[in-house]
Amino acid sequence: MAQSPSLPWFDPLLARLRAHLAAEAFPRDAAHDLGHILRVARLAADLAAEEGADAEVCVAAALLHDLVYLPKNHPESSLTARLAAELVPCWCREIPGLEDKAEAVAAAVATHSWSGGQAPGSLEAAVVQDADRLEALGAIGIARVFATGASFGAGLWHPEDPWAEGRELDDKAWSLDHFERKLLKLAAAMTTSAGRRRAQARQATMTAYLAALRQELDPGR
Repeated sequence: MAQSPSLPWFDPLLARLRAHLAAEAFPRDAAHDLGHILRVARLAADLAAEEGADAEVCVAAALLHDLVYLPKNHPESSLTARLAAELVPCWCREIPGLEDKAEAVAAAVATHSWSGGQAPGSLEAAVVQDADRLEALGAIGIARVFATGASFGAGLWHPEDPWAEGRELDDKAWSLDHFERKLLKLAAAMTTSAGRRRAQARQATMTAYLAALRQELDPGR
């Protein structure tokens, strides 16, 4: 995502974000790295254009939505959106051009997380939430779920019961369980019309993958 004349603060904010990521206490898994952040920012810009939302708020919030990172198996992982939102106003006020957007950006960051369980309070917050959830779907979503699981030692799937037909789902132990536990619920949870349209196509990719995987794991069924 290149700098746009309408977003003169983009490059300075990105430079500061790069430095922040390089200094973090926890090394990020491949699903929550700078590439993820930039893809969410691009999706947020596209959804904002379709929905008529404030693109500056949406893109800035997307860039800052994972400002605080904790591994997904960390006991406080569900708090990261709130913790990031607490830092966002200071960041915005120190980047020329974003000062007046600080509170709106923080509000969008605060409600983006699935695990946080908060409903978006503005159109911009809905755009950012949908953009982040779109990243968990489709071909990229498939790659990300296994990358996340690998980062904390989860197996691909249970060797005897991969589809959890006789056991409880445990996506901290088996990455495949995360599809049923969360990912297949995301399309129906989209808030914006643009997000719902995009989510349907990405979910179709994901369900096709799961059907192919089932065929390979259970060829006789």
